[in-house]
Amino acid sequence: MSTKSKITIISILSYGFFVILAYFFKFLSPAKIGITWTAFWYIAVALIVYYLWFKNLIFQRVIYYARQLNLTQADLANRLPNLKPNQIVPDPHRVNLFAPLFTFPLQGLDRLNTQLTQEARQNGIKPFK
Repeated sequence: MSTKSKITIISILSYGFFVILAYFFKFLSPAKIGITWTAFWYIAVALIVYYLWFKNLIFQRVIYYARQLNLTQADLANRLPNLKPNQIVPDPHRVNLFAPLFTFPLQGLDRLNTQLTQEARQNGIKPFK
């Protein structure tokens, strides 16, 4: 099973778990908070799950290409010139099941993804699945 499939299944199950909890505990009941707020929270949680799905997918791709190119945490940090002191670049040689939520932004992952994907193509590395 590909990484994209695994992350997609986890995301769908997470959202389904949220919907089941909301249904059984009735904390998003339209009778309590109104139909507008109920719809808002279901859509907001769906968007949050989508954001986390996307960030984890890009994160796993960056880690895959960094490992294939034998890059270290310092090598990845050198590719990001405007890194803030509180932003921690992920270590490709450490097991990371999920993307860092607050310590590394999506913009940094996107920049690394673009650079590493191009470099991997030039070196003939198999595409990320």
